[in-house]
Amino acid sequence: MALFAALTLLLGCGGTPVPERAVTAEADAGEVRGGVPALHPAIDHLDETVVTLTTTDGADVEVAAKVAATTAERQRGLMEVEELPAGVGMLFLFDGERDGGFWMWNTLIELDIAFAAADGTIHTVATMTPCNSDDPADCPSTVPDGAYTSALEVPGGWLDEVGVTAGATLTWTEPVAPG
Repeated sequence: MALFAALTLLLGCGGTPVPERAVTAEADAGEVRGGVPALHPAIDHLDETVVTLTTTDGADVEVAAKVAATTAERQRGLMEVEELPAGVGMLFLFDGERDGGFWMWNTLIELDIAFAAADGTIHTVATMTPCNSDDPADCPSTVPDGAYTSALEVPGGWLDEVGVTAGATLTWTEPVAPG
C-alpha cells in the first residue's frame, strides 16, 4: 500500500518542452527527430540523454532517452506511457551494481530492456509484456543474467530490429534538462 501511495504522489509532476535534436537508428527501424517527445506528464520533466548502442557487429544505434536516476524516477519508469516511438526510451541509472529485476505493473506497452554491467557491456536483453493486475505483487519480474549499473527500456521488439543483443555496449551523453 505504501508503494501505491508513493506512486500516486509521483503522478502530479508537470511536463516541459524538449530540445530540438535529431536521433537516428537503422533505416528499417524508423527515425526520431526532436529528441524525446512528450510521453507522460509525470516524466516529461526528466533529464534527457542520447544513448549509443554499439552492436556486436560494430554498428552504432542511437536512442533519445529520458533518464531515471533516483529511486522514485526508477520506480515510476514508463508507467502509463501509451506510445513509445522507435528510437526513444528510458535509461535507468544506478549508483552501484544491482541484480534485482524489473516489472511491468501499470505499464501499458510492451518494452524491450537491455541490462548493462558497469563497463557498459549488455549481458541481458529481454522483452517485457504489460501486467494488468491490480496488485503489483502479482506481476512477474524480468531478472537479468548478472549484476548491472544501467538498463535501457525501448519499444518492444525494437532491439531485435536494430541488431542489439548480449555483447553489445551501451554509452550515453551527459544528461541534460529538457528545453
